[in-house]
This record gives sequence, structure tokens and C-alpha cells, in this order.
Amino acid sequence: VVALRMASPSAFPMFSRSLLLLSGLGLAAAFAPMPVGRPGLALRMASENVGKVAPGDRKQVKVGDQDVMVVNHKGTAYALSPKCPHLGLPMKTGEISDDGPCITCKFHGSKFRLDTGECVEWSESVMGLPTPKFLSDAIGSVGGAKNSPATVFSATTDADGNIIVEV
Repeated sequence: VVALRMASPSAFPMFSRSLLLLSGLGLAAAFAPMPVGRPGLALRMASENVGKVAPGDRKQVKVGDQDVMVVNHKGTAYALSPKCPHLGLPMKTGEISDDGPCITCKFHGSKFRLDTGECVEWSESVMGLPTPKFLSDAIGSVGGAKNSPATVFSATTDADGNIIVEV
């Protein structure tokens, strides 16, 4: 464990201290900003080697306190929240398509880019089935805001093919 104090805290008054933790499983950094009037506010960042994921596969892992779904689409690693931003339902079994590439929530059909999380199609159906307007309006107004993006995280692949995820 290595602790570092900022050389010049006055240059960044919103941070009173920073702490860098190195572990054998990966790299985790925790920053404890102490902005004026909001003591205790903390920003955390964790990074972990989640191993290998074969092309076409995906797996759910925990990085720090965050649940993350890691996807290997045609040799490129992506990491995102395993929960759909609409109702928080699992996206682990959602269909992945080449356009973007994107993942489609199997529960209501919204589609999100794997690289940016951008919502490219917000569906207001149930299980992908067409619904009457009054019902689709109700479905679309429940849960997350319309066109909410999926949460994405940084995913890189090292020389050995291991995927490193940062949250």
C-alpha cells in the first residue's frame, strides 16, 4: 500500500487528500475529495484484471463495489453495467449486434451502444411485443428517463489477452 499526498493542495482546493492503493489482483485507486461545504464526498476508482473472455462470450464480474458485464465482441472488449437503465433488469442475455456494436435489452427492446452506452433505440414495448399506445406510454415513463444511456466502463486488453476493467 502506498499513500501519496498532493504536492500542492492549494492548486486543487476541492481535494484535501488522495490515496493510491496497489494490490496484487489489480490496481485500485481511491480519491477522497473534500469540497467546501460537502465533507465526506468521496470519488472511488477501481481497476481489475478480470481474466480472459472468449470472442462472443460475456461474463459478469465485480470490480471494486461495482457489478460489471464484460463482453468480447469480435475481439474487442467492452464493459458496462449489467442492468438496463430503463428498469434495472439484467442485460446479460441481451442480443449483441454489429451495428455499433449494440446490446438490446431482451425485456423491452431498448438498444445501447457497447462503446459509449448511447441509447440508439428506446423501446416502449413489453418483451419486444407491440403494445397499445396507452400501455407503451406508461412503460416508457416508468423507471429511468427516456433515452437514458447505459453505464459503460473502460476495458482494455493486455498483451496476454487479459481484460482490464476500470470503474
